[in-house]
Amino acid sequence: MQDSLVLKLETQISADNLTETLARYEPWGHRIDFSNGVSTSNLKRRTPFAQNTLQKIKTVEKVIPFAEFRGGQVLDIGCNSGYNSIYLASKYNMYPSGIDVNYRHIEVSNMLSKMANIEADYRIANAETYSKKNSFDVILHFGTLYHLPNPLLSLQTTYGNLKQGGYLALETQVYDHPTDQNICYFMHMQNNDKTNFWALSTHVLKKYLEIVGFLDIQELLRVSPALLAENMSRIILVAKK
Repeated sequence: MQDSLVLKLETQISADNLTETLARYEPWGHRIDFSNGVSTSNLKRRTPFAQNTLQKIKTVEKVIPFAEFRGGQVLDIGCNSGYNSIYLASKYNMYPSGIDVNYRHIEVSNMLSKMANIEADYRIANAETYSKKNSFDVILHFGTLYHLPNPLLSLQTTYGNLKQGGYLALETQVYDHPTDQNICYFMHMQNNDKTNFWALSTHVLKKYLEIVGFLDIQELLRVSPALLAENMSRIILVAKK
């Protein structure tokens, strides 16, 4: 675990009171540390549990010029506990909006942003249809695309929501058939998860981003965890409008 990959929030709340508040939202899936010594890593955890909570945002931070968007707008799709957009708000004074379909995630995101004195807008909304055209400088789309029945619609909507010159940061699962780059994998119920739907092939994903209008598509990271099916990987892409 690298300290630089952990979200750390300042708080004036006592350790006992904060622990009591955070315990209401157990189990936790990501490590968040607080200035009073409390950490979600010391509470009940989900499996798997992410110690390096900021790993994805730190990866795209090497490519996306966030400093140029200081004070701008970021949309966090599938925001979970809001840690990525809260990090950008803390470092670059960006205004975070976040959407998710899980009420717990929205409640926690709003709680953490208030604790950090960050004005934010986290709300229940659908990643395929949430529309706020030409509004965002950066859109984070981490770990959500393969959970959507209509992933291509989500990419099209995302493009419309970006300002000209804005960036998409995308992390998802892909399936790359050894002989046909156009084959995608319907992964419903993979790992007994009814929210899993489509692993697009890398070729199809990049080609559709081009069709929608994205430019300068860069693959930054590719890993193949053991729990994934054969020919599947997780990748991080960055693209520009």
